[in-house]
Amino acid sequence: MSVLRLWLTDSLFFFACLPLWTGAQAPMSFTLKQAQEYAFEHNYDLQNSRYDIEIAKKLVKENTAIGLPQINGSLSYMDNLARPTMIIPAEFMGGQGEDIAIQIGSHYTTTLSGQITQLLYSGQYLVGLQTAKAYLETEKQKDVKNRMDIRDLVAEAYISYLIVEESIGILDSTFKTVNQMVEEAREFYRNGLLEQLDVEQMELNKATLEANLINTKNQKVIAYNYLKFLLGLEENQIIVLTDNLDFFLERINHDYLLTSPFDYNFNIDYKLLKKQEYLVQMQFKLAKTAYQPNLAAFMNLSTSAYRETWSFFSTDERWFGSAAWGLSLNIPIWSSGSRKYNIDQARLEVNKMKVLDEKVRNSLKLQVETVRNDFSRSYMVFLNKKQSLQTATKIYEQTVIKYRQGISSSTDLNQKYNQFLIAETEYTQAMFDLLKSNIALVKLLEKV
Repeated sequence: MSVLRLWLTDSLFFFACLPLWTGAQAPMSFTLKQAQEYAFEHNYDLQNSRYDIEIAKKLVKENTAIGLPQINGSLSYMDNLARPTMIIPAEFMGGQGEDIAIQIGSHYTTTLSGQITQLLYSGQYLVGLQTAKAYLETEKQKDVKNRMDIRDLVAEAYISYLIVEESIGILDSTFKTVNQMVEEAREFYRNGLLEQLDVEQMELNKATLEANLINTKNQKVIAYNYLKFLLGLEENQIIVLTDNLDFFLERINHDYLLTSPFDYNFNIDYKLLKKQEYLVQMQFKLAKTAYQPNLAAFMNLSTSAYRETWSFFSTDERWFGSAAWGLSLNIPIWSSGSRKYNIDQARLEVNKMKVLDEKVRNSLKLQVETVRNDFSRSYMVFLNKKQSLQTATKIYEQTVIKYRQGISSSTDLNQKYNQFLIAETEYTQAMFDLLKSNIALVKLLEKV
């Protein structure tokens, strides 16, 4: 079980400090399907994935609003502490002598204005809106992939816990037998029927097995807490897993997985790539719209008041209004090549996506063949290790009986004991490899 132990230790070591049983809440029972469905709602990453979809929806609405009427208003107030002075020649007033100095404007001025604009045509707006909608679809596709990833992570964690629990059951049963044999050996030694070396060998076997049992139980704590983490549960929540390993082994469809045709068009990773490819094409199209003019209509409304005293709220004094409407056409003429180079970059990005498309298609085909070979190998190894464990268990049990009858030596018993432990480790590791490769192959062949 070395690879399984390494996977648990390296990936999940930080969960080891979390308590296994706190008794704070009522236990929750989960089949694998129930655990996956619970994770779909409460997993931390999937919660953020749903937020990403909502953000994308708001982005579409934001881009849509750009092409709808826009209304803006302003209010200005000015206090002319020292009003500007205009010099008027005396001749202009029909006289002679010194020029006349006249202060212009009023002491207080207030202007209330509003502007309504409506975009009539913009290539960038139209393509930008399409891009925002494509981005929303991409986020939805990402959510599908995220759900599939979490589904499979929950399955692996669920199975890992059951395998560790299975290993603990085997080791615990063996430990009871070894412990009993140690007590018998000590009694035989006291009666002069065994040498001290034989007793010490028995005690060494017991200590080694006890250490393995403690280590495996610690792995159970890690696997348990990691599964709760994937489900989005609090650390003090107790869970009970109701499916067993036989349930998963019986569900393996060996013939289907090895013979089912693979179509990359239905693969989730390839579908997501096509969404990203469309986004890149939209960026290319958006870059080209920089050469197109933008046409907008506008209407300005304003009213102003001029006062020598602060009496803007008086109904007896006048406000002076104005109104105007018009069209605004923005025509791009010369950018010193910046628009061209932007288009060139976008075109190159499209070409890169074509290369990536071919790479992903070939990579997926190779991946399917590799995982299929791994699954086939794991299946045969599992059957072999299962038979080996049954044989090793039978041999060890018979050797124990012979040892107690004085027919078999302690050396022979120790050899069969080690052989049994190796067989148990290889069996649980083979089971984990098989179920993990089954999950990976099912995901690759799944049509989305």
